[in-house]
Parts: sequence; C-alpha cells; structure tokens
Amino acid sequence: MRKTVRRALPLLAWLAWLGMLPLPAVAAGNVELDDEPRELADLPERPRPIIELGDLYLAPSALQEGWELPTGAVWTPSILVWGTARSGLQAEWGKARPNDVAQWANRSELWGQLALTATERVVVGFEPLSEDNDFTGYQFGVDGADADFEGGLDGELEALYFEGDVGELFPKWDAESGVPLDLGFVVGRAPFTYQDGFLIDDRMTAVGLVQNSILATSTSNLRASFLAAWNDVHRGGNNRDGDDTLLTGLFFELDRPQTTWALDLAYAEGQDDTNGWYGGISAIRRIQDRWNLTLRVLGSHADHRNDIEVGRGVLGVIGFSFSPRRTHDVAYLNLAASADRYTPAARGPARGGPLGRIGILFEAPGLGTIGAPLNNDGNRALAGALGYQKFLFGGRTQIVLEVAGRLQSNDRRTQAGGGGLRIQQALGRRFILRLDLYGIARTHQRDFMGGRSELVVKF
Repeated sequence: MRKTVRRALPLLAWLAWLGMLPLPAVAAGNVELDDEPRELADLPERPRPIIELGDLYLAPSALQEGWELPTGAVWTPSILVWGTARSGLQAEWGKARPNDVAQWANRSELWGQLALTATERVVVGFEPLSEDNDFTGYQFGVDGADADFEGGLDGELEALYFEGDVGELFPKWDAESGVPLDLGFVVGRAPFTYQDGFLIDDRMTAVGLVQNSILATSTSNLRASFLAAWNDVHRGGNNRDGDDTLLTGLFFELDRPQTTWALDLAYAEGQDDTNGWYGGISAIRRIQDRWNLTLRVLGSHADHRNDIEVGRGVLGVIGFSFSPRRTHDVAYLNLAASADRYTPAARGPARGGPLGRIGILFEAPGLGTIGAPLNNDGNRALAGALGYQKFLFGGRTQIVLEVAGRLQSNDRRTQAGGGGLRIQQALGRRFILRLDLYGIARTHQRDFMGGRSELVVKF
C-alpha cells in the first residue's frame, strides 16, 4: 500500500496544482427575462416508442390528475418501452495466421419502465441477442476457421431496479420535519459509472444512496453517494463475474465556479483473497466558453497479492478539448500513463479495459468478438490519442479522425500506433449508419487493418 501511495503522490500534487490554478472566468453577461409570455416553439415530430401508456414522453399533452398517497406523494403511473438494435459487418486482416477474422454480429437492448412520478420508477432491461461475450450472427471462414452461425440468444434480465427520492415519496414528512430529505436511492441490478468509467462501469446488483444539495462554502452543490454491490460485479483485471464479491464505496462530487471535483473510494472483497482498495480523484475545468480540461488520478491496491483480478498500480489521465469558433466541432488530446498495473474496481464484460475512454482506437466496440484496435488495459502503459470531430449538415453527419499510440514499459511487443476514421450518418429519426476504418502498426508483430459497417436502430 505504501509503495502505491508514494507513486500516486506526485500525480496528486500535479492534479491539485492544475485544479486550483486561477484561470480567466467565464463571462456570464447580463440576463434579462421577458415579462410577456411566449408561444412554444415549433417542436419536431418525435419518434414514438414501442409502447407508451399514460403521460406522453417528451411530447405536449395533458397530464394525468393522478392520486394522492397518505404520505402526500402524488402518483401518475405511466409505462414506456424502448430499445436499441445494432447489426454490423466487421473484419480484421493482415495479422499472423490464424488471427484474421470476419463476422456479422448483432446486439440489442430492450428496456421497459413503469414511472410512478418524475423521480420514482421501476426499470427492467434485456439483451436478447447476446450472452456474456457471445453474439448472434455469422462467423465467416477466414484463415482456415470454420464458418458457422453464432447463437447468443439470452432471456436473462440484464437490469431490474427501483429508484426514487425519499423527499418525493414522503413530501409531508419533508415539509413537517424542516430537514431537506433530498436523498435519492436505487435498489436492484442497475448500471453504475464513476470517474467516467475509469473506476467503475458495470451493471451490478446493489443498493445505492445519494445525498444532493449539501450546502458548502463557495460551492453550488456537494453530492455524496454510497454504494454496496454484492452480485454481478465484474472485476477489473479480466472483467470476470464476481458473484461472491462485495463491493462498497463512497463517492463525492463538488461543484466550484470553474471546476467540478470528484473524490471516490471503493473496497472489493472477493473469494480466494482477491480483496482490493480502489480510489480516484478528478478535476474538470471549464476555461472560457470553448475550452475544457480534465485531470484524473486513479489507483488500485491488492490486499494480498497482485493477481489478475486486482492489481497494484496508479493511472494518471489528462484530457484537453476545445471547440473552434463558429463551429460545434471538437478537437481533443487525451493522454494516460500508468505505473505498475492499474485495474478498475468493476467493469462490464463488453467494455474492455480502463483506457477505452482515451479515444476511438482504444474503445471496445461491444459487438461480436473483435476488440479494440489498440490495447486498452492499464498495465504499465503510456497511451495517447489526438483527434478531431467534425459536425456537418446540422449535426446529422459526424466525422472523427484520430491518431493514437501506446507504449508498454515491460513488453516492447505491445508497442503500437495507428490512425482511425469514424463516420456516423443519421437516417430519418431512428437509424444511424456508422463506418469505422483503422490501420495499426506494431513494432514486433505484423501490422493489420480493420473495418466495421454498422446500422443502429433506436425504437
């Protein structure tokens, strides 16, 4: 533990210095409100969900009268069913035999919601076309591999949870007590994300509590959260199911005039002495109205030994982005460096390693069995991505160009770099056509190329 802390101290000091550095404030300007009412703007026609009962979702309509409970809460139940389907042809070629692969892969998500109020709801989710890392589609026979249909049909629940707010459930108690009960909660198997996925990005069976609007000097908001997860915890080293793992954590977020701070701490207790501590601190800075700076320092420490599920290491991440004038485009530079082997506390099986957020070449597509073009684990890595996202035709067309690379201090064979292109085109109101192309050069292995043509349907 002491060694891990010593390695983190320089990164923490660097983060604190940059986070507190005074920068030009964002010009607020004078805002005047009209006394005269205005008519609603012409709203575009919305795509209707599969099922919609009760109050309409994001549409002008008469609200239900509902009924009042003894607690003072007014419930207006409504039911909503929606989903997403992905279908893609993808391939990688140029690797040493028999590593070339070509496949047609499909993945879908189906969600249902019973909303009782604007804050209380029951949510259920399925992924009917994928089970763990299996997929539904066709594996083409490449490099002597057998061609075969793949069946990843799955009827198990991927999510089932209830979330709400104590103050909204018991408004009479809230008013009479004189103490603000702005306490949110969630119970069940739900998605959780902390530190933008670098620390936790998983669907887990858990209980979560969050206290909003904690008053603190010179802040607009302080939020504190508690999480206890005991099932479906996918440990960070290999994204393996941890049905016998208990993960607990405390998470804090603080809004300052120019910076949003986050401080998180978690502990995972698993079988066979796979216990470990995890932590992260981050600062997101807004500079003028076009610049953004993100800084993160994360760490993991195994109690007993450095094994595949929990490693001992520190990860530092810096992200810089800005929007050129008179555009909605985004230029970005993301850098990450890890000392020893950092592993996240929990990360879902389709999400790959913690460096997946660095750029599109590190991102796990979560479709079929083809992973990220560049290695995205946190093992003694120095990684970076430089890219530009261009918006055209009112944002209906997006083009991303990126160059990226990775060095690994303990294995020269993993040193690699390359370039990637992503094009996304909206078709109507429900369809997105996506094209990915990339080429990767490696120092001690064969270079390779890859591509993906994917259709996304939102219904």
